[in-house]
Amino acid sequence: MAHDVVIKNGTVIDGTGSAAFQADVAIDGDKISAIGKNVGAGKKEIDAKGHVVAPGFIDSHTHMDAFVVQYPNGNPVVNYGVTSIVIGDQVC
Repeated sequence: MAHDVVIKNGTVIDGTGSAAFQADVAIDGDKISAIGKNVGAGKKEIDAKGHVVAPGFIDSHTHMDAFVVQYPNGNPVVNYGVTSIVIGDQVC
């Protein structure tokens, strides 16, 4: 049975501090189901050769309080891999 999505040939940076490595990443539903070489076929396949595959980044120091109103979809920060931001973090 094919995975929903397989990202092939990417350079994986997993966020643990370990060295980057070449691997395929299989996704089923909304979860990563396998990481490694030859994880199997995907209903959709993405060739990531020459690209980095990494988890979303959290930007804990932003000035996006007004920016998020101007750009509700988060562009351009999502283009940099940021999937979560912290806003309203003022010290009283």
